[in-house]
Amino acid sequence: MGHLKRYAAPRHFRIPVKAAKFAVKPSPGPHPAKECIPLGILLRDHLKYAETMVEARKIIKERKVLVDWRVITDHKFPVGLMDVVSIPEAGEHFRIIPTYRKGLGLIKIQEDEATLKIGKIIRKMHVNGGHLQLTLHDGNNFRFKEVGADVLSYKTGDSLVISLPERKIVKHLKLSEGNYALVIKGPEEGKHGRIIEIKKDVTYPAKPMVTLDVKDGKVTTLLSYIMVVGEDAPMVSLA
Repeated sequence: MGHLKRYAAPRHFRIPVKAAKFAVKPSPGPHPAKECIPLGILLRDHLKYAETMVEARKIIKERKVLVDWRVITDHKFPVGLMDVVSIPEAGEHFRIIPTYRKGLGLIKIQEDEATLKIGKIIRKMHVNGGHLQLTLHDGNNFRFKEVGADVLSYKTGDSLVISLPERKIVKHLKLSEGNYALVIKGPEEGKHGRIIEIKKDVTYPAKPMVTLDVKDGKVTTLLSYIMVVGEDAPMVSLA
C-alpha cells in the first residue's frame, strides 16, 4: 500500500501542506492519480461536509455520496474531469471541471444537468467478434456489435454526451472548427470558447495545435489539451 506526502500532492487537492505529513492517496480507478481528487478530500476540503477524514469516511461508508449516480463507499475513490458528485440528502449536485491556474475544481449544478456527462474519446479499436469499442477519458467503454455509418463517424478526440445513470449516448460532438471546447490541460487550463482553427498538418517533432476564441481573446494550445463540450454553446455548465 503506497503513501502520498502532502507536499507531493497535486495542487488541486487544496490541502494545507503543514497540517499533517500524509494525504489520502487515490485508489486505482477511472482517472490517473495526478488528474483526480480522492472522494474523502473532496468531502472534507472542498465541500466542507466534514471537519476530519474520519467524519468524511463515515459519511461515505453510510452510502450518502454518489459519483455519476453510483454509490461509492471508498474514501480514496478518484473523482476526475466531468464526474458528477451528488449528495441526495442535501439535494446538491456538483461537477468536476478544470479551473484556470488552480487545477480541478467543483461547480454546483442543477439536478437536471446532473443527468448529463461529457466524455472525450481517447481510444477507438476493434475487439473480439469484429465489434468496435470506444474508450472515454473516464474509463467508460462502449461496444458496438453493428458498425454502421454513425458509429464509424466517431473519431478519437471527439466527445460523447452521456445520460446518467443509464450511460447511454445522447449526442456526438465532433472535434471540428466552429464547435465549443474546454481546455483541460496545460497553462490555459480552464479556459473555454469556440474553436476557430485546427492545425494538424505539422511536421515532427511539432504537434497538432488548436486556437480558441475565449472571453479575453484568443488562446492556442495543443489539440490533445482540449475537450469538445458543445456546438453553438457548452452543453454543461463551465462556471
